[in-house]
Amino acid sequence: MAGVLVVPPGQGEQHWQPQPANGWVELLTSPRFAGAPAGFSAGVQELPPLGKIREHAHPAQTEIFWIIEGQALARLDGVVRRITAGTFMVAPPHARHGFINDGGGPYRMLWLLVPAGLEDFFVAIGKPKMPGAPDPTPYPRPADTGAIELSTVFETLDPPPAHPWDTAPITDPAVLDALRREAV
Repeated sequence: MAGVLVVPPGQGEQHWQPQPANGWVELLTSPRFAGAPAGFSAGVQELPPLGKIREHAHPAQTEIFWIIEGQALARLDGVVRRITAGTFMVAPPHARHGFINDGGGPYRMLWLLVPAGLEDFFVAIGKPKMPGAPDPTPYPRPADTGAIELSTVFETLDPPPAHPWDTAPITDPAVLDALRREAV
């Protein structure tokens, strides 16, 4: 029987994330980590103001979220919702979901993916986050991000996400005004 996995604060595997997220992710558990349980991965992701996770879906994975800090606009299966710290969400396979930090401070969430695989995407597109090293964000997504997505845990969306839920960075915060009015 395996022992209890304990990851002290800030001791997970950390990676900076490119545009449009412009934040960081800390991987807390993954089947590729020695001593970690099999079958799922988990981590914390932080988005700065105007950072976003483009609308996407997973073909065979359920993604579970708990919002730790901040607020965001979320597009969940076509519905724009206001989410705040303390919100819990479950996105089953094929459910479209995306997040935009429209607040003035960080937006931070815990995510769990069952079965695992999201961590492979974060490592492939990210840059290692080292203590004391400068924040490299914003930096562009790798040219092969689409191929990386399809080789990990993402499916092709038809139709593709419309702006501002696509991969383009948000440069004008006014674009979010209509979404704020739409949010339930």
